[in-house]
Amino acid sequence: MSVALGQKLNIDVERLNKDIRLFPQVHPITPDMKITHKGVSRLVMLDRYTFKDTEKLTLTNGDFVVLTIKEDPKFPARGLGQILQIDWEEKRAQVLVDEEFRGVLDDPEESSTGVINRSLDVIEKPLELFYEQIAKRNATGLASVETTEEKRQEWFEKFYHELVSMNFVPAGRVLYGAGADTDVTYFNCYVMPFVQDSREGISEHRKQVMEIMSRGGGVGTNGSTLRPRNALARGVNGKSSGSVSWLDDIAKLTHLVEQGGSRRGAQMIMLADWHPDIIEFIISKMQNPKILRFLIETTNDETIKRYAKDKLKFTPLTEQEKAMYQGILNYRSIPGQGGFSEGIMAEAEEKLTTGGNYSVHNSEFLTGANISVCLTKEFMEAVENDAEYELRFPDVEGYNPQEMKTYNEEWHNVGDVREWEKMGNKVRVYRKIKAKELWNLINICATYSAEPGIFFIDNANDMTNAKAYGQKVVATNPCGRVA
Repeated sequence: MSVALGQKLNIDVERLNKDIRLFPQVHPITPDMKITHKGVSRLVMLDRYTFKDTEKLTLTNGDFVVLTIKEDPKFPARGLGQILQIDWEEKRAQVLVDEEFRGVLDDPEESSTGVINRSLDVIEKPLELFYEQIAKRNATGLASVETTEEKRQEWFEKFYHELVSMNFVPAGRVLYGAGADTDVTYFNCYVMPFVQDSREGISEHRKQVMEIMSRGGGVGTNGSTLRPRNALARGVNGKSSGSVSWLDDIAKLTHLVEQGGSRRGAQMIMLADWHPDIIEFIISKMQNPKILRFLIETTNDETIKRYAKDKLKFTPLTEQEKAMYQGILNYRSIPGQGGFSEGIMAEAEEKLTTGGNYSVHNSEFLTGANISVCLTKEFMEAVENDAEYELRFPDVEGYNPQEMKTYNEEWHNVGDVREWEKMGNKVRVYRKIKAKELWNLINICATYSAEPGIFFIDNANDMTNAKAYGQKVVATNPCGRVA
């Protein structure tokens, strides 16, 4: 028996079922299985949710595989193919790529023939080619908690019916993990408690984020409890590097931690609108030099202007580049313009006018996470009334030893400077800003770079049923913001 998956790819089901016997978690393919899905849905199912021979114990010529067909450091492309030949010494393989995925191949010969040579490290062999196999594995795993074989069989059949009928489609982590006998999480996303403002607290938070992500979960973090840039750190007789630098360190975990399947890690990192580092937080992720220049030219706020200037990078033209662009412009008065279009002429003129190229410093900063601003009712009222808004934080520099002890023990449980002040604790106003300037900054950056998102945290806490359990909303996972 063979089954066609793609226009030229055929699967030897008998051989695959023989391989499957080595993996007790996987159910064999049977003639009644039909659900393979199509297009992107099919790729996602095979790439992210199926059980694979990760050790390549059974990998051989003719096998159907999922692989990275375009090896781009930022935007790699995955696809499906069939092994033509394996070089075990070099740890590489020739693969015939399914026609559906050849459009991303840059090499003309690869694009024409569909044959590529890739490292075995980016090639995986799925053992579950049908959704019914995944459903059976999931049903087996979910029913395994029953204490008798009769009950396990009863609940297997109930779970399988709901799953295969798609009356119930579990979250991706359940599809991947249930019945797989691995230590992955069944929850897609988590929200962490506020970060304790200490080296130990940050390290513990980082450790937990790493653990969650390694098991396949996405994570939401609110960094508003971290003291602002240049605030006193008495324990080391120095100053803090600020909340944003620590949050970038946490965001980098997304690039470092491998997750089950090919699922890319996901993080949401938030900062409250009252935090003194909020402007740095927003601008630090801006990747568009034109928008940074626009902010510098249009904002009335000196802090916004300063951070935009710090982020913007200017590289002067070399003498060769100046001569090249001037040479292009010299053709403007000649009929036909030397074959140069008006667009090229305009670009050359702009380069000579500006005298160089604009880019950004630290272009990878915070790229491991989506970022959002937690908006309070007070801030939105200040925007509506065109009023000033205070950026403030607990007065760590003015606390006596007992007050500092209270801060270290309690601040991360509160996490809201308004509530902290109501409790009788001292708060320092770092500066005031026109609320509309901050609101415009959020909107301009979000419009042209899709960051930051916004999260109306007061509204969320007003409406959540978590209050009935003595809880409150701290942040959201990566799915819960307004983009």
